Amino acid sequence: MMPSVYRLAFSVVVLSGCSAPAPTPVSIHHISQSGQGAYEVSLAVSDAGLAAAWYDTRDGNPEIYARRLDPDGRPTGPEWRLTADLQLSYEADVALLDDSLVVAWYDRSSDGRLESRVGRWARDGTRTWVRSLPVSSPEHATRDTQARNPLVLVRGTTMFCAWIEPSADEMSAVYGQWLDEDGQAVTPPARLAPIGDTTWNLNGVLDEAGRPWLVFDAAVETESEELFLVRVLPSGPLVLQLTADDGFPSKYPDLALSDGRVALTWFDERDGNREVYLFGGSLDGLAHASVSARRVTQTPGESIGAYVNWNGGRIGLAWSDDHDGQHEVYFQPFDQGGAPLEPARRLTDNTTASLIPAIVPLADGFGLAWNEDIVAERGDHETGGRSEIVFARVE
Repeated sequence: MMPSVYRLAFSVVVLSGCSAPAPTPVSIHHISQSGQGAYEVSLAVSDAGLAAAWYDTRDGNPEIYARRLDPDGRPTGPEWRLTADLQLSYEADVALLDDSLVVAWYDRSSDGRLESRVGRWARDGTRTWVRSLPVSSPEHATRDTQARNPLVLVRGTTMFCAWIEPSADEMSAVYGQWLDEDGQAVTPPARLAPIGDTTWNLNGVLDEAGRPWLVFDAAVETESEELFLVRVLPSGPLVLQLTADDGFPSKYPDLALSDGRVALTWFDERDGNREVYLFGGSLDGLAHASVSARRVTQTPGESIGAYVNWNGGRIGLAWSDDHDGQHEVYFQPFDQGGAPLEPARRLTDNTTASLIPAIVPLADGFGLAWNEDIVAERGDHETGGRSEIVFARVE
C-alpha cells in the first residue's frame, strides 16, 4: 500500500539568552577502551538496566561493540565485540528485550554493498541469533536488496525493525518489518515511505499502543532536505511532511514520545548556519495541525547532532556546538510545551571534539553518552580517528 502524504509547516520561535555558557562540571565514566576509534554510541534503558553499543576501529576495521552499565553509567562487565568478519560495520542501534540486548547495524562489503543486520545477545554476551534484514520466511521470500541505517524498537517479546533500502529501479525508501523474539518474521517487509538518495538517518519510537513513529530527512518533491514523519498504522503507513519547503535543509531529526506528548529536534540551515530546533507539544498537534518550533541555539558556530528524550514531564535535549573552536556537548531541559526550564549547560571542556550525544531518561535526570576525540584528527568514515565513548549523568 502506498502511503498517504500530508504536508505540515513549522512556525519558529527564536529563543533569546542562549549564548555560550561556562562548562558545568559532570562526572565522566569511560565506556569504551578502544585505544583507536569508538563512534556513534546508542543507549538503551529499561527495568533490566542500561546498555550502550557503538562502532569501533580497534580491530583494524569498524566492528560493533556493546557494554552493560549501571544506572550511573559505570560499566558492569566487559566490552563485547558483536561482529567479527571482513565487512565494515557501522551505526549500531541498541534496545533491551527482557534481560538481553538487541542490536541493529549495517555492514559495508569491499565492493560497496550494504547489508543491514539485527541480532540478540544474552546478558553474558553470548550470541543468540543474527539475521539479515529483511528477514525471509516460507510465506514471503526476501528479494536481493541492499539495506542501511537500520533501527530496532522492542514491544514486549516482539520487535520492529526499519531500514533504508536503496534501489536502482525506483526511488529509495524506508522499509519496516515485525520480528518475534527469535528473530523470525512476523510480517513481510513493507515499503513505508519514499526517501530519495541523500538520506543517511532514521530514528523512531513506539507510541503507547506499540505503533512505530519514524522520522528522517529527505529531498522528496522538495527543493532541499525536509523533515518527514511516518506513522505505521494497521491501515498502512501515514506520511507527514513536517517542515516547509523553504530551500534550506532541515536535517537529522530525533523524536521522543511520552503520555500523549511529543518532542522533536533537528538542525536547520535557514539561519545561514546549522542551528538546533525543538518542538514540544501534543501528538495531535504534531500529526494534524501546524506546530511551533523553537530555535534553541544562538551561536555563530555549527550546532548539530541533537537528540531528545523525556523524563516525566521534562524534555532533555543534548547537542554539540563548535563556536569555541571545537565541538562541545551541551544539555538543556524544557517543559512539556518546549519552553526552557533553565539555560543550556556546556558539559565538556576539552582541547578536542565531543560529538553525537545519545540521551536516555534515568530515575532523577538523564544519562548522556558521546564520542570524545582524544586527538584532533578524526580520520575518515572507514578508518576513524582516535576517540572513546564516555557517559555522564545530569539532573
